[in-house]
Amino acid sequence: MKKQHTPVLDEKAQAIVEFDVEDILVDHGQLIAAWMPAIESVARHHVSDDRFQAFMIAALRLGAASGGLRGVNVVNIVEKAGYSRATFFRMFEGHTSFMLKGYQLVCVLSLEVYRELLESREMSIEEFCRFTCNVFYGAICTWPNELIQMLWQEHGASQREFHPHLPQLAKIMESYLKVNPATAHLKVEIDDLEGVIQTLDWDILRAKTDPAEEFPTIKQYWRLRRILQGYLQTLA
Repeated sequence: MKKQHTPVLDEKAQAIVEFDVEDILVDHGQLIAAWMPAIESVARHHVSDDRFQAFMIAALRLGAASGGLRGVNVVNIVEKAGYSRATFFRMFEGHTSFMLKGYQLVCVLSLEVYRELLESREMSIEEFCRFTCNVFYGAICTWPNELIQMLWQEHGASQREFHPHLPQLAKIMESYLKVNPATAHLKVEIDDLEGVIQTLDWDILRAKTDPAEEFPTIKQYWRLRRILQGYLQTLA
């Protein structure tokens, strides 16, 4: 039986939607403060294993408190989660394996937050693209570059293996576009939409994992938004 779930859409959660780079990238601390309660809320509903949920939330809170990887170690994670080291190592091969699984799970949970935030909204193509880019660029900005670089070096065999949630994102977007009055006429092909999402995601992933690249940037945000909007407008 699924746990009862009440969506988190308070004033803090509005910062998820209102992420804006018109003049300057939003404050990292504000994004963390907005995303944490939303992710914890959907985790309690969608993560059936209470131990995994406790370990994941503990790591997220430690990371938010330190602003990076400082303090996000096994000792601190198990202490904050309230479980033993033995339980941790029975569930995970080690620290980096846990961090990868936790990161990928949070990516999936961010889709559930996105799905909830989409509910009952009617948007034009331009508004939908702004909304979608705001939510996901903001979400990606909450992850320290050093963490993504470490996980990619350890486990980044391919983009599809590293980010297996992308097909699910394409389905959520397609479902919304089909019922939203201003976009219902679009002839969206799920494979094409997924391809666009993969391209946008790779642009961000490359920027976060390559030390020679810069992330985040206003220029990159606008590039992603123009590409998504351009794709959808070609279908109009």
